[in-house]
Amino acid sequence: IKNDIVLNNYAEHIEVEGIVKKKGKIFTRDEIQTLWNNADDPTVQWILILIYSGMRIGELLIMTSDNIHLDKQYMVGGLKSEAGRDRIIPIHDAIVPLVQKQLGTAKHFIRDKRGRKISYSRALDNFKDTMNKYNLAEHLPHDTRKTAVSLMHSAGIPIETIRVIVGHSGKGVTEKVYLYKDPSEL
Repeated sequence: IKNDIVLNNYAEHIEVEGIVKKKGKIFTRDEIQTLWNNADDPTVQWILILIYSGMRIGELLIMTSDNIHLDKQYMVGGLKSEAGRDRIIPIHDAIVPLVQKQLGTAKHFIRDKRGRKISYSRALDNFKDTMNKYNLAEHLPHDTRKTAVSLMHSAGIPIETIRVIVGHSGKGVTEKVYLYKDPSEL
């Protein structure tokens, strides 16, 4: 098709349906409230930032002050795919103070007590420790991203916009893997 050798791409009309087994679960409103009730904890702050932005931990770890535009409430960052890199990530009103606290005058978001950037494995340990501390141990780090997608969808944000925010290029991944709906909402 690209070289005008054939005129039709019949493969684009093929729909392959498979069963996608979802792993993890989203944070409930009560669990999110538990986090807000403990928002003085620096690890809770960045967990809330993940829930309200849809970023991955790795994306937040490499986020620097150069890519944060608080005056316009967005960040530029991302990983993994072409659609995911250098994307605009809105900063929700609720997390603006958390972003300000987390960043302060430092270059990197997530730091140790001495202000140094921490490793991915240390961030995971901090996540697990914090989930245990607040009786949320069943949650995985990627649940923050799934929660963000589900909350955005529940707020009426079009799925196409959600895909751009979280950096998904293909149709279906956002809906099949990341979108969870509460039975009462359905």
